[in-house]
Amino acid sequence: MAYGVTRRRSGMKMAFLQPLSLVELEVEIQPDKELHRIVEIKPTIIISSVHTHPVKNAVALFLAEFLYRTLRETQTDRALYRFLENSIAILEHTEQGFANFHLVMLVQMTRFFGFYPNMESETQDGYFDMVNGIFSTLRPPHRYFLLPDDSMAFRRLMRINYGNMHKFLFSRVERVAILEHIIAYYRVHLSEFGEIKSLPVLIELFD
Repeated sequence: MAYGVTRRRSGMKMAFLQPLSLVELEVEIQPDKELHRIVEIKPTIIISSVHTHPVKNAVALFLAEFLYRTLRETQTDRALYRFLENSIAILEHTEQGFANFHLVMLVQMTRFFGFYPNMESETQDGYFDMVNGIFSTLRPPHRYFLLPDDSMAFRRLMRINYGNMHKFLFSRVERVAILEHIIAYYRVHLSEFGEIKSLPVLIELFD
């Protein structure tokens, strides 16, 4: 809980609490309460364009909600934090060609959850088995899989990273479908995933 963020002279600026802000907090822990008071907020990296660029801001809102739905562990995960910090910095400093940024981030995050697709099982055509995270020529004996055309697009996504994401062109239909498939993949492996309410807003940007 943060007090005084709307006061003009407060050290707690509203900008520090925007989606995907990278901050250092001094918190007053109250053992008998569920809400703890934030005493001080300091930005660790200055984030500007993510909050002011309309497309980046929509992506940030979506990713912030996605992280809220997926990060349930209370233990420290320094590797995951470094990945997120680096990803946010890349979004901040990338001026163009970031239409696939959120797709890259969500796929790469599966490494930290333990269900990154097994590319050794890759086939040129066939199905993507979401339960086992493999590409197979055989139709899986369950309903959590992608058909060959969707599997091909999903397999193509495995070759994208932050360095080359601007070179991969997807149509609106393809990008929306891929995003929905990634979310479905997370739902298969994370039982308490829930609904992403900001998803429709992000999809509208593809029009």
